[in-house]
Amino acid sequence: MMYAEYKNINTIGDSYHDSAHAIIDDAQFEEMRDLLEEDFADLVQTFIDDNKQRIVLMQAAQTNNDNANGFEFAHALKGASATLGAMQLVALSEQLESACRRQQISHQSELITRLSAALLDVEQEINQRLGL
Repeated sequence: MMYAEYKNINTIGDSYHDSAHAIIDDAQFEEMRDLLEEDFADLVQTFIDDNKQRIVLMQAAQTNNDNANGFEFAHALKGASATLGAMQLVALSEQLESACRRQQISHQSELITRLSAALLDVEQEINQRLGL
């Protein structure tokens, strides 16, 4: 699936309205796996570890009304997620970036919670795909 298809995902509560959207884009995921071969598992572990830390930092930015850092953390999560094909994380990160541009991170606790849940979904999906 293409990035543009995920750009306007409609959400209801904590779940995606259109369940046809996969957690991970198969083509992007497989392209990275083929490209990195034996280093892929290390990339995946770094992705998970780094982004768990980013979620913690986003929560702190939200608490401190720090839109600049909130934007940077969301932007970094978006880029890393796009590389691996985690397009739901990309879409949610874009929403947080937009909120930070509007100086509204202090009202984004629910969105950050959704990002955290989506990251866990991605981790579970990757572990399943890799047989971990």
